[in-house]
Amino acid sequence: MKRSIPVLLLTLLASFAWGSNQIPLKHAISLYGEPKYNKGFKHFDYANPDAPKGGELRQAVIGQFDSITPYVDRGSAAAGSHLLYDTLLQRSWDEPLSKYGLIAEWIELDPENRWAAFHINPKAHFNDGHKVTASDVKFTFDLLREKGSTFYRHFYSDIEKAEVTAPLRVLFTFKNNKNRELPLILGQMPILPEHFWKGREFPATGFEVPVSSGPYQIDKINPGRSITYKRNKNYWARDLAVNRGRHNFDRMLYEYYGNKTVLLQALFNNEYDFKLVTDPVIWNTQLNESRIKKYRLVRETIQNHNPQTLTLTYNTRRPFLKDARVRESLGYAFNFEQINDNLFFGMYRRAESFFSGTELAASGLPSPSELNWLTPWKKELPLALFNEPFQIPDSRLASGDRINKAKALKLLKQAGWQIKDNQQVNRQGQPLVLNALVANDEHEKVLLSIKDGLSQLGMTLNVQRVDPLQMVARIRDLDFELLLHAYPHTASPGTEQASLWGSATAQQKGSKNLSGVQSPVVDQLTELIPTATSRKELLSMVHALDRVLLWGHYSLPLWYSPSWSVLYRNTLKHPGNTAIYALDLSTWWYEKND
Repeated sequence: MKRSIPVLLLTLLASFAWGSNQIPLKHAISLYGEPKYNKGFKHFDYANPDAPKGGELRQAVIGQFDSITPYVDRGSAAAGSHLLYDTLLQRSWDEPLSKYGLIAEWIELDPENRWAAFHINPKAHFNDGHKVTASDVKFTFDLLREKGSTFYRHFYSDIEKAEVTAPLRVLFTFKNNKNRELPLILGQMPILPEHFWKGREFPATGFEVPVSSGPYQIDKINPGRSITYKRNKNYWARDLAVNRGRHNFDRMLYEYYGNKTVLLQALFNNEYDFKLVTDPVIWNTQLNESRIKKYRLVRETIQNHNPQTLTLTYNTRRPFLKDARVRESLGYAFNFEQINDNLFFGMYRRAESFFSGTELAASGLPSPSELNWLTPWKKELPLALFNEPFQIPDSRLASGDRINKAKALKLLKQAGWQIKDNQQVNRQGQPLVLNALVANDEHEKVLLSIKDGLSQLGMTLNVQRVDPLQMVARIRDLDFELLLHAYPHTASPGTEQASLWGSATAQQKGSKNLSGVQSPVVDQLTELIPTATSRKELLSMVHALDRVLLWGHYSLPLWYSPSWSVLYRNTLKHPGNTAIYALDLSTWWYEKND
């Protein structure tokens, strides 16, 4: 009997070391092929392992915050609150989609993709000293799926359950083996401490500082106005390869301002250190060399390999926007060249896709591989999608563009609208009046220009200015008709596309499907995307989705920027080899000038 115990222990240890059925443990996982960085790598190429620690990074934010919990559809979480919690895996930003061990030291993947297991790093602990265990992982998963945002509930919908199989091993079983992205999705889950949150309301009301596990912890909160994080000098993961050269500032401060008009002067007044400039007027007229030198700033453009497309988003749940012909007609009120030249100094590029500026964007006619996904739905789709390249509506209506005006009026007439007393009215005599929400000056100028174009078509557009908090609440409640919005995407679109466009969440408050798309074709394509077995196949699926969305006129792609325009204090430094898929400030550092 005494001899059987060591044998049992050895059997268990072997199981944990090699996984079920002798499945080798992985230090990293990639959606396609092998990760860039091999086991034992020293640091990400875009991080400087010799970057000094110290100093602070002060950033400015518009609006207010009333929460420090960013994982729910309630309130507005403080900027930087994601710094409080580590995730199971850490994404690298110089690959389309690869993730490396962080809280999870090792990963087991079922060859048939029916489950994934994560082995917790025995060194991982929360900032109160409690060890991170598999139980914390299961607790977090169950909590986010039950009480987290709509985003998490949808993301985890293909996961059957989480089980603690050992103190440091958690097993996730999938409902089916189709979604190849599930292990990567689980890898981005923030891990919350069960011993802190169990028995507490989630999300917590007020600003009680939680127990955390990340590189920073809260130092000071001025509710609604500022929040300061201090670097956790006992951070358990500071020497892991994924963190070398990262999290270099001793303090991270986010200061909130009421509007954008004071932000530039606040930077000049040395109230904060870094600004991502999105207003071309500021970039081109208010940043001459003498001023930059006077305020000890650096002006730089950094190439962005994953630009985001700004769109005019239509809420198709609203009666006047249900008809695709009406939505298409609105596009003829947008004059990109005029807006780009007069308002933006030619800084932007015209978007002709929801993924403009990337290889994800569809172009020309559908390829044979795209037709594999589209042809079965031929009866559900416009015939033109198969026979002609999509062209973004564009016009100069205010300048007397008769051809495009005639196209727009024809679409409206087909949809049952007619001009009466210079106003489009339907068969019930209702005028075509639309309302747009806006929360900043730049977007307001764009919408006012579109308003002028719509007036040429007999439509009325009311532009309503709201504060940022109201904007967040109205969007969350789907209480809008039109707004300017960028649908976020990574270099490797996946499960999140169903959140952005799928029918399942279209009628739910907090939905990311702002347009309210409810299309069986879109549903099918967004279900297929996570099942792609190669990058080539993924691109064909994303191109097909892009075409269906464009021809459905659910939103109007406007423009994108191929680079980040940044302005920062000359005491801030960054690696020469920056990440290509993200503006990763975690790799920057402070360096005092002589």
